[in-house]
Amino acid sequence: MLHLFKKRTFSEYIGDTFAFFKENGKHFFKHYFIINGGLLLLLLVLSYFIFKVYFEVLFSSIGTNAPNFLEDYFNNNIALIIGVFLFFLIVILFVSLVNYAFPIIYLQLYEKHKGCNFETVDLIKAMKAKIGKIILFFLALVGLSLTAGLLLMAIVFALFFVIIGIPLAIIGIPALMAWVQLSFYEYLNEDMGILEAYGRGFDKLKQQFWPIVGSTLIMYMIIQTIATVFIAIPYIIGVIDMVTNIENQQTDADAFSFFSIMMVIVMCISILVSYILNNIMIINGGIIYYSLRDQNENITTLSDIDQIGTPSE
Repeated sequence: MLHLFKKRTFSEYIGDTFAFFKENGKHFFKHYFIINGGLLLLLLVLSYFIFKVYFEVLFSSIGTNAPNFLEDYFNNNIALIIGVFLFFLIVILFVSLVNYAFPIIYLQLYEKHKGCNFETVDLIKAMKAKIGKIILFFLALVGLSLTAGLLLMAIVFALFFVIIGIPLAIIGIPALMAWVQLSFYEYLNEDMGILEAYGRGFDKLKQQFWPIVGSTLIMYMIIQTIATVFIAIPYIIGVIDMVTNIENQQTDADAFSFFSIMMVIVMCISILVSYILNNIMIINGGIIYYSLRDQNENITTLSDIDQIGTPSE
């Protein structure tokens, strides 16, 4: 089995992430879809109908004589739109909460059982035991995102107008992602408060800043590349169909009808793929977390010492 507690270099952060999925991917995603499949399906159904209505309204306004068609539509259905949006937001937050916590809980049990010797019921039991901490962490994360996060984004955006802004964004975004991941691992694995977890996460980030940021950036680029491939296919099909209809002098409704359907499919695929591939990013954060713990606590060395003199089976 792949050992989580192991001192690693930059290349090993990436290599061991893929080695983990090569060795345990079938078991991981089997239980992932058992636990999260229903939630993802609910989110996709909601997304389909919401985006379907949105694109139908958007494209139906093309060619009309009403200059404020969209504005009138939203004003006449404001209560329904707000209600659906709030429900959709709640579902997204809950699905995100479960999806983000799952890989961390999985690695906890993986280390505890020294491999994949656990079942769905063990994962659900462990997640229920941590649900309070998971919710508190997300609430704190939302609070930080709405305060310090927006401020940092504004600074980075302002710096984009000068040359220094681009490299700062390339470094800063994966650094923030790694910091949050390391802090979440600390918070769920140790008995500590949220602020202390963020402090320890930041200390670990500083410990190997460039290898951690580089690994996170590369994993992010890989995930975005894979997601783009899945999204591009239906998008290109929709564009080709729309252009063909226009060239054949079809009506605006005919030209945009199929395109709107493909755009709905694109949005749904984008949501599904982003949630699934996000597991790779979080597992990579776990590989980094356990490696840094081994480096700081010498867990592997102490384990080897404890086994000296123990008869082999």
